[in-house]
Amino acid sequence: MEQSDMTLGERSRQDVIVIGSGAGGSSLAYQLSQHGLRVLVIERGDFLVPDERNSSDAVGKYLYHIVKSGSDASCFVGGETKFYGAALYRMRESDFTAVEHENGVSPAWPINYSELEPYYERAEQLYHVHGATGGDASEPRRAAPFPHPPIEHAPIVAELVKRIEKAGIPVSAIPRGLDYGPKGKCVLCSTCDGHYCQIDAKMDAEIAALRPAIATGKVQLMTNTNCVRVLTTSDGSRATGILVQRFGREQEIRADAVAICAGIRGSASLLRRSRTQRHPEGLGNTTGCLGRYLGGHSAGMIFPLTGWKRVPQVHTKTFAINAYYHGAPGWRYPCGVIQISGQMPFWEEAPRLMRPLAYLVGTHALMCFYMTEALPTRKTGFAFEGDEIAGYTPPLHNLKTFNKLHDLAVRAFRRAGYPVVARRRMPRVWHEVGTTRFGEDPATSVVDVNCQVHGIEGLFVVDASVLPSAGAVNTALTIIALALRAGDHISRRLR
Repeated sequence: MEQSDMTLGERSRQDVIVIGSGAGGSSLAYQLSQHGLRVLVIERGDFLVPDERNSSDAVGKYLYHIVKSGSDASCFVGGETKFYGAALYRMRESDFTAVEHENGVSPAWPINYSELEPYYERAEQLYHVHGATGGDASEPRRAAPFPHPPIEHAPIVAELVKRIEKAGIPVSAIPRGLDYGPKGKCVLCSTCDGHYCQIDAKMDAEIAALRPAIATGKVQLMTNTNCVRVLTTSDGSRATGILVQRFGREQEIRADAVAICAGIRGSASLLRRSRTQRHPEGLGNTTGCLGRYLGGHSAGMIFPLTGWKRVPQVHTKTFAINAYYHGAPGWRYPCGVIQISGQMPFWEEAPRLMRPLAYLVGTHALMCFYMTEALPTRKTGFAFEGDEIAGYTPPLHNLKTFNKLHDLAVRAFRRAGYPVVARRRMPRVWHEVGTTRFGEDPATSVVDVNCQVHGIEGLFVVDASVLPSAGAVNTALTIIALALRAGDHISRRLR
């Protein structure tokens, strides 16, 4: 019987219920299964199913095409990792400390890098990370090398890297979670970043963590199921289970612990609509922190032109420039990262009049982005009216630093001999974090250092929403590492 076909009546009491199957939920379920616990994963969406393909058809299916059909990009087994670029960075050691920026201070974490380092190592092994430390002065200490060597550059990218390094700018490999190697499925196609991999070669949350978890026989998955609310004892001191709705039918499911892993908006919203007389503003919201302290990345795009010939259909997402992570000559504040991205037909999303120009640039340039930290504050995040999100305040952009990083990126590619299309635009917010952040002080956080909601035994939040800050590197590996750490803690508590 397929896991998603099991009925509500077949559910016995669980050790742990995990709500959401993204990077946090699937990784947590995997870790709990390694301790022998019985886990039920609740997913509001369903599986992505590959199309019938010929050998010459594209491997990946572009996110825009799926969203255009009316689907929610996060509403699938595996969550948003089904479309991510599989860039799996460790946050830098400084990211765990208070760091001054032009518009404020990025907050210190309640744990330090050393506490998370063993879990980073486990996460890299679980997600088959390929990487190397060379060319990256910001790379944090590690007890072991990367599990796999870095992904090789395609010829057109190798030439760009060679020229950048000749110009005196260090270049590093992007750590990637791919099933690549002698027996791997990955063919290093051009349809990876921003695409659903139809041959299961990208190590997303479903492939890397959830499937192995289900294979243990300890983990069950219920798809197409919406979690209506978390259930607590009458005094509100302990979680006892959840109320779910599936195909119009509601039922309570009991468990010794509940872990919410529904993402930035989903986790905060579920805690809000689970409010009771004991918790009138929402679970974990006694001090008004729920939905607040939203952080993330300020991101922009640039396009180094490669010549009159079209860019070939190759795998491009293999290098980054992290030399400016902690600052740049003449600039006292941290800047961030410059990364090449995968090939994406972004012109399909452009306004009709701009589409021909976007197509011309997109097919004759390598797409790159630059990314710096956007700061969380007490005011950033969501405002609630009743059970609904009624307002949104974005994280605080460091605009001068963002523009400085833009100039550094343009200069790097021009020094390497590449013309650059680089419009100055307001930054986009990527890789959001916060809204249920973790900390030692309930006055400024929703969950404690073990990701348990302050004052409510057995209720945990384990996803991007607990991160106090985003640093300037991709956040997925940190979410995974925190999930593995939380899995150990929950297992110790229940046993």
